[in-house]
Amino acid sequence: CIRMVNSTELVPIMKRRLREVTEVLGIPASAAAVLMREHQWAKERLFETFYEDPDKVLKSCGVQARCRKDDVGGGAKKPAAKAPPQSGRVTRSSIAAAAAASTKRQCEICYDEDGFGPDEMMGMPCGHDFCLDCWRGFLEVALTNGPASVRTKCPQAGCDELVTEEEVRKVAPDLLPSFEGFQLRSFVERNGLTRWCPGPGCERVAIGTGSGGLFGDAVGDAECDTCATTFCLRCGEEPHAPVTCRDLVRWNEKCRNESETANWILANTKPCPKCSSRIEKNQGCNHMNCQQCKYEFCWICMGNWADHGANTGGYYRCNKFDPVDGDKGDQSEAAKAKRELDRYLHYYKRFHAHAEAQKFARRQLRETEQRMVLLQEQSSDSTWTDVEFLKTANEQLVECRRVLKYTYSFAFYLTEPAGVSKYMSDASASAGTGSQKAMRRERFEHHQEMLERFTESLSELSEKPLSEMDRTEVVNVTRVVDRFMKNILKYVEDGME
Repeated sequence: CIRMVNSTELVPIMKRRLREVTEVLGIPASAAAVLMREHQWAKERLFETFYEDPDKVLKSCGVQARCRKDDVGGGAKKPAAKAPPQSGRVTRSSIAAAAAASTKRQCEICYDEDGFGPDEMMGMPCGHDFCLDCWRGFLEVALTNGPASVRTKCPQAGCDELVTEEEVRKVAPDLLPSFEGFQLRSFVERNGLTRWCPGPGCERVAIGTGSGGLFGDAVGDAECDTCATTFCLRCGEEPHAPVTCRDLVRWNEKCRNESETANWILANTKPCPKCSSRIEKNQGCNHMNCQQCKYEFCWICMGNWADHGANTGGYYRCNKFDPVDGDKGDQSEAAKAKRELDRYLHYYKRFHAHAEAQKFARRQLRETEQRMVLLQEQSSDSTWTDVEFLKTANEQLVECRRVLKYTYSFAFYLTEPAGVSKYMSDASASAGTGSQKAMRRERFEHHQEMLERFTESLSELSEKPLSEMDRTEVVNVTRVVDRFMKNILKYVEDGME
């Protein structure tokens, strides 16, 4: 389960975790914050590495001096300078002057000749002292580095001891909210179980609320309750089931590298297979009807639409990749490269087609309310509830186009030599024969085919003129599409069993 919160709601949770670390390890709270940041806020991981070699952990994280048992805190005291030998008559004023001179210290940044008294200096646990004015200037500059400012080191050249909120609080308490804000940002961004909403200007945070971990080792898709942005909790991209976050990164990288070839093949227009008239696809449906010769064909495979019927094995047999027979026996490097490119282009074209259809469905969804008003006006006894089916259908279309888009990313990696084994459950993968793995791939393609078929049906229905729209038919197909979408996602989630 995932819920949305304000970042301030995470402050008590962060402080509770720091308090636990402080109590268990017996270190200052400021040091606990540094150690947790350096261990991605994973308490168990910190404890494990700390007990293996405490000194190594404290030194590498920049808090070794701060955590010494004989820590002087607030700066090491330097031995008082000896008063100069007195000559002549000793007066009360000369004694006071000598005492004042003996407590003056020099700032190691500005080196002011007059020196500074104890109340005008502050030192780090590492023993380096600086005047308060230099400290403030140093911190103001450090905070301009944004989130990186929480890793600011001691001003002394070559010293690796980190500056913490302890120093900020003593020197410039007015700067403390900025420092604590960057620390909270680190907590949100680095613990792996929370994520900022990626919506423009949105400050909400998604958190997993399962069992274990921060709120649980929860992964999944979040929907912001403020800006309605949907995103994957683990990687921050748009929801991309059934493809994994890791494979999505690989797919996006491959698309960037292969984009010139793909864009050359995927022109904005295609010629009609019968009369060669140039046709522009400006709607979401892949069922094309040439206005010149009335030929009906599939935008995906350019085949006759009539050949996509049930008598040929289903509407969407073109979702399956089948290498050209003549190339299968050629094992030369050139032939292998061509087959791999053909395989990629097969899936990329379909990925791209559904991405474009998803954009169209989103545009259509934005116009839905206006269409609902018009539809309601067509019948005097219609209520708003009676026409909400149109919005539901368009929302379903957007979601199905997104899922279908990523089924082709998934299928690309599924058709790798070890692709099926990677997605099968461990027991099935180790015991499965080649034919069993092929069967699982075919089942996936069947689920994909059925979802694609009924998504196209719903797309056609939703694009009909309002006067021709059948509410019952739209509602029924919307339910069927939702069921097929859930079927394919569950099939993959269950290890393709």
